[in-house]
Amino acid sequence: MFVQFRLFGPSELNSIIELTRNNLTERYNDFVFLDIQRTWPSAFILGMSDQTIAGFICGGLSGEKEARILMLAVDTPFRKNGIGTGLMSLFEQEALKVKADKVRLEVRTDNVEAINFYKNHGYSVSNLLPSYYNDGSDAYTMEKLLVQT
Repeated sequence: MFVQFRLFGPSELNSIIELTRNNLTERYNDFVFLDIQRTWPSAFILGMSDQTIAGFICGGLSGEKEARILMLAVDTPFRKNGIGTGLMSLFEQEALKVKADKVRLEVRTDNVEAINFYKNHGYSVSNLLPSYYNDGSDAYTMEKLLVQT
């Protein structure tokens, strides 16, 4: 499978919303995506298979030294093809460009596949957040220290 990575553009909002609804449990107002893109456009990255958005990652900055992954989703038929790994790598590169020394994210405690994915990419659980999600589910905070080169 040939995959390309590029930045999100507002004209792709409907595709991102559909991908999110099909692959994430939380529901977001459409404007959330545009606000995230406006705040840190170089960190809203798409993984493309042909002309299809196969996955995306987006995030923000928290303080001067911390980047946060706010959403990462890869559509089910495209998983296990390196798209998530590519998105993580590109996001971490963007974090390094703004001198972040840590990346943080939240993940459902019952999402074993995602937890293992993050652990395989150097993230570790740092905290438990009880009733973090709208449905009352708990989350883990996971973090990774970045090394400036």
